[in-house]
Amino acid sequence: MAKSTKGKEDMSTTVQLLRNLLAIELWRGGLSQAEIGKKLGISTKTVNPMLKGVSRVIRTNTANEE
Repeated sequence: MAKSTKGKEDMSTTVQLLRNLLAIELWRGGLSQAEIGKKLGISTKTVNPMLKGVSRVIRTNTANEE
């Protein structure tokens, strides 16, 4: 595989991973899947698998919890 092709594939993968991360953060911020799709310029059908298995609530443990 040529270097220029590999660089483009790496960039494409990076962009997709960042898009997924942004979708998760927007979801946790309270946006609906339709709103996320509009903001990212993708369909709701594409957003749905990105968020599959992701909870809106981030659970944290503190020293005081048992």
